[in-house]
Amino acid sequence: MKLLTKTLFALFATSILSQGLLAKTTICYKKDWKSPATIETTKLDGGECKNELSYKDMLSQGWFLKDIKIEKGTKGLNYIYVFSDKEIVSINNSDLLNNKYQKLDYRAIASRISDVNEETAKIDIGNLRVGQSAIIQHFYKNNQSLIVSNAYVIDSNETSSTIKFIPFLDIKQNALPTSNRKPQNGDVAIVNYLYNASLIVAPSQDAFTATREKFRDNNFIHSDLFAVYLKNEGIPLPSKKVIQDYAISQNLGTIFFIIDSTVYIVDAKTFAILQKDTIAYNFVENKKMPFYTRIEKIESNIINSVLDYKSWLGKIEEFLGADNRTEEEILLEDQIASGELKIDAAIYANYYKTILGIK
Repeated sequence: MKLLTKTLFALFATSILSQGLLAKTTICYKKDWKSPATIETTKLDGGECKNELSYKDMLSQGWFLKDIKIEKGTKGLNYIYVFSDKEIVSINNSDLLNNKYQKLDYRAIASRISDVNEETAKIDIGNLRVGQSAIIQHFYKNNQSLIVSNAYVIDSNETSSTIKFIPFLDIKQNALPTSNRKPQNGDVAIVNYLYNASLIVAPSQDAFTATREKFRDNNFIHSDLFAVYLKNEGIPLPSKKVIQDYAISQNLGTIFFIIDSTVYIVDAKTFAILQKDTIAYNFVENKKMPFYTRIEKIESNIINSVLDYKSWLGKIEEFLGADNRTEEEILLEDQIASGELKIDAAIYANYYKTILGIK
């Protein structure tokens, strides 16, 4: 188990470092932590943290959180933070929980951009939330159009908003050429792009069903599809980046996280909490990890690139027999066996609160 954890950590670190060639990246971690509620103020090991700085300390010193991964440890949970010295999207969800504007409008809203500079522009749409995302579209004279950038709201008042440009990476295809065109005055910003297409991360079937019922105007893909992806990739506990990349790849604009009796509506591109609302469902003590799905046994797999995954699992079952434990029992077997950790609502809630950056 220790070897597997170290190997997964190494693969995760290599993947992240290979993506940040232009930015300074550092990885801090905390192993076997049993108090999720205190992780943000706990001194982290490794990287620039050096057992001297916490997550909050790193942010105060100008670092930006690029990703967070949480996995099963030997005696608790392992937290792996990836920090970058360059900002792509900077959102502090702990400051966004009390939005001053009215109920979120999921409809796409268009406005021409003005006062364009290298990073920002103005749009004539007011009362937006910080973190609401948009696409920037350029229209040619032959009625053809091209998406030239993503953007997100960094400031808003009653009549207008300021947006910041970020790269448009929704459609990744290395075989096709990409445009070097940048946003310019007169291009069109479409705010709330694909906001009515959503993913639900819920702790139980009742919570999943209640969310779909309450937000009937949204088109939700079933969480089973996400679970199939995680199973094929061998990812039992999805990180922030995994959730975000999957939502974007499926053209989903929003993600609904149900934690306890609250639903947090999150922008898929910025991971900003846009709105929170109460949700009523049949509360059960035991929550399903990583979320409600009918797909069983999403297990870690570090050799699926060289061996057929299903064939490999079949060979294991020939020797060990079928494993009928629940997913949370598999993920947390050491803690449960020792009596140090119980399968209860706190595991699910703390996991996703940490990913969202809230308490």
